[in-house]
Amino acid sequence: MNFLSPLFFLGGLAALLPVLLHLVRRERSEKLEFPTLMFLRRVSKRAIRYQKLRHLILLLLRIATLLLIALAFTRPFSPAPRASTLAGRAPEAHLILIDNSMSMAYGDRWARAREAAADVIRQARPGDRVGLVEFSNRSVVRSPLSADFAALEALVRNNLELTDRPTRYGQALRMAQQAVFEAGTSRRIVHMISDFQRTGWAADEQDFRLSGGIEIRAVNVGGADYSNLAPAEVQVIEKESEREKSEYIVRFSIANFGTRDRNGAGVSLAVDDQVLRHDPVTVEKGRVARVEFNLPPLAPGPHALLISLEDDMLNRDDRFALMLQVRRRAPVLAVENPRSSRSGRSASFFLSHALNLAGISPYQLSTLSPAQAESAAISLPELVVWNNISGAGPGMHARLREHVTGGGGLALVVADDSAAQDFNRAFAGWLPVRADPQGGPGGRRGNPRPLEDFLLLTDIRSDHPIFRPFSEPHSGNFSRARFYGHVRLEVSEGAQVLARFDNGDPAVVSVDHGEGKVVILPFAADDSTNDLPLKAVYAPFWQQVLRHMQKYRQERRWSEVGDPIEPRAVLAEAAWQPPGDSRAAGQAVVVLDPRGERVPLPPGAERLVAEHAGFYEVRTSTSNSRIAVNTVPHESDITPGDADVMIAGWTSEQPGDPPGDQPAGDLTVEQRERQQGLWRYLLIGAILFFGVEGWLSNRSALRPE
Repeated sequence: MNFLSPLFFLGGLAALLPVLLHLVRRERSEKLEFPTLMFLRRVSKRAIRYQKLRHLILLLLRIATLLLIALAFTRPFSPAPRASTLAGRAPEAHLILIDNSMSMAYGDRWARAREAAADVIRQARPGDRVGLVEFSNRSVVRSPLSADFAALEALVRNNLELTDRPTRYGQALRMAQQAVFEAGTSRRIVHMISDFQRTGWAADEQDFRLSGGIEIRAVNVGGADYSNLAPAEVQVIEKESEREKSEYIVRFSIANFGTRDRNGAGVSLAVDDQVLRHDPVTVEKGRVARVEFNLPPLAPGPHALLISLEDDMLNRDDRFALMLQVRRRAPVLAVENPRSSRSGRSASFFLSHALNLAGISPYQLSTLSPAQAESAAISLPELVVWNNISGAGPGMHARLREHVTGGGGLALVVADDSAAQDFNRAFAGWLPVRADPQGGPGGRRGNPRPLEDFLLLTDIRSDHPIFRPFSEPHSGNFSRARFYGHVRLEVSEGAQVLARFDNGDPAVVSVDHGEGKVVILPFAADDSTNDLPLKAVYAPFWQQVLRHMQKYRQERRWSEVGDPIEPRAVLAEAAWQPPGDSRAAGQAVVVLDPRGERVPLPPGAERLVAEHAGFYEVRTSTSNSRIAVNTVPHESDITPGDADVMIAGWTSEQPGDPPGDQPAGDLTVEQRERQQGLWRYLLIGAILFFGVEGWLSNRSALRPE
């Protein structure tokens, strides 16, 4: 029993007052001579004994009342319960946090970590409970707190495995805090077994602190001498080539995260399992070395590339995998009037030179006349350029509408009066755009403005996919292009104006219709009324227009450990199909991880999480594809942090922490006393004694005979 205000014990001296009063008022017997006893009442000895007992009880009640009042004001409370063990020691809860992230594969760190965990289990005493949590950027409770030490040690030695995931301390500490709070013991200890990698403490976790009453002990299996090589900044660049097969350059860096120089490290690149050797490289500590491989000509289709380094200390991040999808050049059909320009050149002359650039452009342009395009034997490719056409028949217009509705892309060039009239007749009925053939001075191709009177392209939406590549510095400038003639467009709701001329007229308009896209350009695709074809931005601009109509998505050549993978979407992308293509919808999908083991995919599930670095293989009965997965780059930086500083940061209490953050077994004496409230029961007892004393004192002194 402990007391919050023991000085109130002095109040117990008040219990002496009833004793003193009792002694002072005690009856003294005297002998008196009476001539007769007839006038006195006879009192039996039994009544006298009863009176003495009554006085004694009243005395005890008064003493007890005063003592209980004094004891209540001392605010007594019981200390935290401590179940005794055979050794006379309170039981403890030990939670082991063991780091199984990729950096723990360096050298013998993992072996030492498991041995350290086994030591904690062996040092536990009868009555203690021990639990195990393994963590990376994902925390898993492998064993809750229990007293089965033999089973837990067997688990540590035989069933723990390293992962390719990165380190994250905050999540593990939060799980540890919750686990030890449920222990019910007076002492809670968390054993953090890790290399205390500096990059494992994220910026968004800097304010986290463990609640009071939790002791954390660091077991640092890292070291001050370390060195790790890892590929970084991998780029695949397509070279200009006149061959039918594409040629690429693979550029990357080799980073040395460590305290030692590395001399003669071997680097190799495998393309479809055929290894290309590279001379050994030297990488100074804390620096990077640049490496470049020239790939042989590659045929269309997917190709697996694997960069490999020679590093015996940590080999999980020595391999960098990527998939290179070499696609055939997408066909583009330009429909134009033969020799429609005044110079005698085709209207698609500049467009053809912009798109038919081997090794630079992913497109191949061919031209047809309207009569040839109207032939039923000619099937339309995914991308069509309707280049300033007038006079086409309604059948062709209907085919173009069906083409866009079904998911095709259509670029409409409207540059003169006749083309504007044909546009209104054929397209204004189903597109929210109308052309004004009499658009004002210079608004028609047949009446161009003088050379000194021109418009500029302004108000460009740089956030749109067509113009986004030009938003960076030195990536292209449209402000120098001059437009001497254009057709004025009237745009309604449902169309997006992506650029305007400096007089406010729409210059580039995009419309979504059905599953396809339409881009409308009210200026010529050649140099007859503007000099855009003479600018460097002309070719990349048209390629971006086609990519937008094609719903182009930048190819993702690799994923990282922990990323979700959608097997059906991967198969569709490899076949250049929409993700929901019916050809793969009903087929069973089998996924194999880099170790060749089948990854279970629950029925109806469309994604899984990549757990290992390397190549995943996705198979169906009719197709197969591979997915490249790599470790998270910052996990390769195994620079250690200061374990003592990190532990202090996790356990230091900040001013103003609420008392509720403390576990029940480690409350302050004031908090524990308030929870118990024994003084209330003492006061209740004093009041009861005081009531009994009043009732007894008011009864007659002697019982009648």
